[in-house]
Amino acid sequence: MHRLGWVRLLALPAAVLAALLCAASAYGHAAYVGSEPAPGQRLEASPPRIVLVFTEPLNGRLARASVRPADGVPPVPASVRVDRDRKRLVVTPARGLATGAYRVDWHTVSTEDGHALEGAFSFGVRADAGAAPALETGPLARWGIVRIGARIALYATVLVLAAALLLPLLIGRPRRWPVPDLDPGDGGGRVDLDDVRARERRLRGDLAWAAVAAAVVATVADAADAARGFELGAMGDYLAGNLAGIGRALVVVALLAAALLRDRRPRAAAAAVVLALGAIAASGHAGSADPRVPSILNDWLHLVSGALWLGGIGLLVLLWWPVVRFTRRGSRVAIAREVLEPFGRIAAGAFLVAVTTGLVSLITQLGRVAALWETAYGRLLAVKIAVVGLIAVASFVHARRLRPRLLDGDPGEEVERRHWTLWRSEPWLGLAVIAAVAGLVAFPLPPRQLDQADRAQAAVCDPCPLPRPAAGELGVADSAGSNVVAGWIRRADDGITGTVRVLDRDGDPAKLPVELPGARVTSCGDGCRRFRLPAAAREVEVAVRERDRRYTTALPAVWKRGGNERARALLRRAEGAMRALPGVRELERLSSGPGTGATTEYRLRAPDRLAWETGREVRSVVIGRRQWIRQPGLDWREDEYGSGLAFKTRSWFAWSRYAREVRLLSERDGRAVLALADEGTPVWFRLTVDLATHRVLAEQMTARARFIDTRFTDFGERFRIEAPR
Repeated sequence: MHRLGWVRLLALPAAVLAALLCAASAYGHAAYVGSEPAPGQRLEASPPRIVLVFTEPLNGRLARASVRPADGVPPVPASVRVDRDRKRLVVTPARGLATGAYRVDWHTVSTEDGHALEGAFSFGVRADAGAAPALETGPLARWGIVRIGARIALYATVLVLAAALLLPLLIGRPRRWPVPDLDPGDGGGRVDLDDVRARERRLRGDLAWAAVAAAVVATVADAADAARGFELGAMGDYLAGNLAGIGRALVVVALLAAALLRDRRPRAAAAAVVLALGAIAASGHAGSADPRVPSILNDWLHLVSGALWLGGIGLLVLLWWPVVRFTRRGSRVAIAREVLEPFGRIAAGAFLVAVTTGLVSLITQLGRVAALWETAYGRLLAVKIAVVGLIAVASFVHARRLRPRLLDGDPGEEVERRHWTLWRSEPWLGLAVIAAVAGLVAFPLPPRQLDQADRAQAAVCDPCPLPRPAAGELGVADSAGSNVVAGWIRRADDGITGTVRVLDRDGDPAKLPVELPGARVTSCGDGCRRFRLPAAAREVEVAVRERDRRYTTALPAVWKRGGNERARALLRRAEGAMRALPGVRELERLSSGPGTGATTEYRLRAPDRLAWETGREVRSVVIGRRQWIRQPGLDWREDEYGSGLAFKTRSWFAWSRYAREVRLLSERDGRAVLALADEGTPVWFRLTVDLATHRVLAEQMTARARFIDTRFTDFGERFRIEAPR
């Protein structure tokens, strides 16, 4: 086919798809950002409404949400609407929520890319609730295997159909292709070409109608997933409400046109199938990429070139393998010369275009190279890349190494057998590529969109409420410079993962460079890093650069998993043991960052006496409701203690009030180390407890602008503490 004919072939679908692209210019997945109340938040009163925030506009007719008590009883009556900006889903309970934990389940569909997304989170009304939100981002969610199967069938049939319609036009030989006249020479083995041509016509028809059927099934499955059922009105809203839905419907229409025109108007049928490939590109992840139009055009070209290369391989094996298998050598050589050689010249260029456009798509969808091995999406993409590489190697060997020997003379049975074995193995590898592509399309959120959601969360919710450590998670903190470095750490057999948040003096996310040496790191906003470490790691090193200085700390990453109940029991015993002491001495060092520091010595005597003195010789005595304090060089001044409540030594040791979560870090040499976390204050403690007496030997407290290290001595000493004269 000459150049002008090829331009005409693409002109119609390009014009139609360009008009479709102009209908909606926004882009992006409607990724979940956060909510109010925040996941895991404890409220002291029933919220008047619950607001979920997303990055992109939502389809109001398909958005759903429910609020139910955590014990699983029926949902609370509530109204659900999409706010004016179309990025907020508002749930308004019909009545106040009683005391207890509640779970919010939600389902949304983006007006931009059409992907359905589901999730859940919990909050408590005068009660605790789990913190971690559940977000379904896998490809198998909600009968995803059906959608993947339908797409495998769609892609396989469309690619081969496109090759059957496009390749004869592109090769443009005087004799018919892919069934040219064959001259087997003296090798014999005449081929019934009329039978092969009839089979080629039947194959085109079967492929066309199979593609239509697969497109219908895939479209219905996607629409039913978005509508959460086979409700025709809601499915219609999906197909007409966004570019992805329109694109899916256009695939069906274009393939139907190709099926009807395939014999009478092959050029028009080829244009229709090229348009179908463009609609497939527009309805996939490229439809939500940034920038949108170049991404769709890139994926469109990727699909067309993939059809010419991979679809052409499948077409020729389906058509000619029954002949190659049973004919004699002369005819096999003629097939290699007259059928495979012309295809090879088109396939080589198509392969290079497919690889180039595939690399562009990889960057668009991943956003960062590390996502190729750090995410499920990336690992599936890596499988696809590996299989494409295998096909390329097989093609190179049989087309560039073995076929020239086959055409030049008698290469021997072994060379010829290897040639045809490699050739017929390629469609099976191609089917694996198609399966991987179908799985990738089924992911609601590729890595780049997940990263964008993290950045949007930092922008929409800054500062965000800190999450409560989950049951299998360690919540621990330390200081670096003047900043709090807090970690939520999880261990598994294959590695250590988690999140580190760096908070400044005001408790806000620190806008500073943060590094985790030796870890694979992704950003989740200002002062927030997600990480992965090898399973052998015993700590998480964190470095923060502040005022041209680098400060480091190491968070423990080893604790006794499953020892939460023992940790809480040890805390209760330690608190009881300290409260029962007649007296004790504390040596405290307080800092709020580099260049600051103060020391204080406390002496306590049960039941109601306290005396303390700072390193700068400020002294105080507290007895019951009265307090005396003296600055250096001044007289004692008497006043009421605190807010008028009497001082009690029992109330001095009150770690439990900050122990939302308790973990047992270690237990050896007669001592246990406990980690306490209260994300609401926020404050973190580490206590060293003597296992024989259950006395607290040391305390480390980390809070915003307050880093305290304390040692306890003189247990049981009845200190002389009297009112100053």
